[in-house]
Amino acid sequence: RRKGTDIMKSTAKELALGGMFTALGVVFLCLGGIVPLALYACPILASAVLLPVRENCRRSVVWSCYAAIAVLGTLLGPDKESALLFVFLGYYPIVKPRFDAIRRRPLRLAAKLLLAIAAVGAEYAFLLFVLRLEAVVTELSSTAPALLWATAALGLALFLLYDLCLDRLTVLYRRRRK
Repeated sequence: RRKGTDIMKSTAKELALGGMFTALGVVFLCLGGIVPLALYACPILASAVLLPVRENCRRSVVWSCYAAIAVLGTLLGPDKESALLFVFLGYYPIVKPRFDAIRRRPLRLAAKLLLAIAAVGAEYAFLLFVLRLEAVVTELSSTAPALLWATAALGLALFLLYDLCLDRLTVLYRRRRK
């Protein structure tokens, strides 16, 4: 009997924690359309809120939080491109430990970069071919190819910086929790 009560308390704590961080993630995504130049910052902040949930809750709760932030952020957020960036890459803090388990550093780095390239490529394919957003087509066709390559390179550099920040935040969070 006591064991069941402990499980219920644990589940209630996980759901409360997940709900609070889900709300915070949705707020960050909604700021994406209000704050100028927040296209990348807001999805990064929204996915970073999954870190404490990942550290304290079961995987099913963490994935539920991600799904709730993705759905609510897409429906409520004013900037759909920012929300879709979260949909396609916001799960990264959840899967990051699996990438970090790869022993060889060059292989680990290549796998992470491949994930980022595939996710952003899938996002833009979705924007162009499924949603058929003419504004995106116009923007991409009117931009010089060198500028597009530079933007992609800066995006990958930002992703690597985000990966490093997640490492540091995880260490900091674990120290503070002790």
